[in-house]
Amino acid sequence: MAAPAKHRKPTIVDVSKASGVSVATVSRILNDKPDVAVGTRERVLRVMDEIGFAPQNAWRQIRSGRTGLIAMHFPQDFNPPAMGVIMEAALGVEEAGYSINIITKAMSDSDLLAIFRSRQADAVILLEVLTDDERAEVLRRHGYPFVMVGHRVDSEGMSFVDVDLRHGIDVALEHLAGLGHRRIGFLSLDPVVDGKTYGYATWALQVYEQACERMGLDDLAAIGGLTPDDMSEVAQQLIGQHADITAFIALQDQSVIGLLRAARALDLRVPDDLSIVGMTTEPMAEIATPPLTTVGFPEHEMGRTAARLLLDLIDSGQSTSEQVFVKPKLTVRESTASPRTRGDR
Repeated sequence: MAAPAKHRKPTIVDVSKASGVSVATVSRILNDKPDVAVGTRERVLRVMDEIGFAPQNAWRQIRSGRTGLIAMHFPQDFNPPAMGVIMEAALGVEEAGYSINIITKAMSDSDLLAIFRSRQADAVILLEVLTDDERAEVLRRHGYPFVMVGHRVDSEGMSFVDVDLRHGIDVALEHLAGLGHRRIGFLSLDPVVDGKTYGYATWALQVYEQACERMGLDDLAAIGGLTPDDMSEVAQQLIGQHADITAFIALQDQSVIGLLRAARALDLRVPDDLSIVGMTTEPMAEIATPPLTTVGFPEHEMGRTAARLLLDLIDSGQSTSEQVFVKPKLTVRESTASPRTRGDR
């Protein structure tokens, strides 16, 4: 077998000569065209390996039947990108030799299936999961590998990672109740947006209601629009209706900001007049004034777990599914304290 000259990278022409086939045949193999005999394909792939043909990743992907790409669908309806989830998931798949492609546009069923049918990716990570998310149902029905960051009402046989909201809301309520608070509000974005019901807020509201019943507390939940101003208005209305509220759990960044604005508008000091626990990320806790007591959103662990679950699915041929709830951690800072009578300043 003739080898290319030293210090020169082998080319497609070298592969053609060494394997005794035309350049066009080598090209068809590199592009995974079906019209090449199995024996010819194997011989050419073997030659590529032997002479060190440069695009080794390409033919290895062809040999394995994999693209080496993972897609992540994060439709940008209203939430900012969950950068911790994205970065940790990307690092996780890259360590296994994959690259990640982030898709933010809305996708129809056919768009989603085209990712696999046109060999754009080997698997998909789904974010912003709805309670009846059709994306997951379509992929399950067609047998394509995917992992959800979040979960549906029906997640039977589906792999996902989600926040353990039951644990998170319980520890927030227990912290506030331990300080003496008995009238604890709950502020969240409306889980229904443009007819779509988002899982995170839906499950959180249900868990809060159940926890209040279990702990003998009144359900003082309020939902609002998508902006901090919307949430501020809702918070002021709730406090106006229940002047004895002394603490709040705020579910998202917009809720935290809106609640802080509402406190300023009503001349309530945090934590003297109103204690706040934010279910949010650490950066939000650090920029708030005063520094925010949080049940931290475990974005980094969720990203790492999503990557691991997906790689396990690919390696196992989808023979197993795994569902993981990540427990968030309570970090006490300066936004919570024992309640006191609001005129006692």
